[in-house]
Amino acid sequence: MKNPIQMIKQCVEKDEPYFLLRGQDICALPAIKAYYEAVKGKVKDPYFIEEIEEIMKDFQAFLDEQQTHIPD
Repeated sequence: MKNPIQMIKQCVEKDEPYFLLRGQDICALPAIKAYYEAVKGKVKDPYFIEEIEEIMKDFQAFLDEQQTHIPD
């Protein structure tokens, strides 16, 4: 998986917008699932699809263990 800190730095350097979701955000997992569905229809790289699946699993595990709340 790519280093998210490095990715954010690259976006800042290029003045490129980015979007961040946190595990404690109750809306994060549904958003990632919607992104995953879009990726499956447009991306052919199986490694990228697997990365998104792993991210979903991580968010689900966090949701199962922690209390989530409305985003700030």
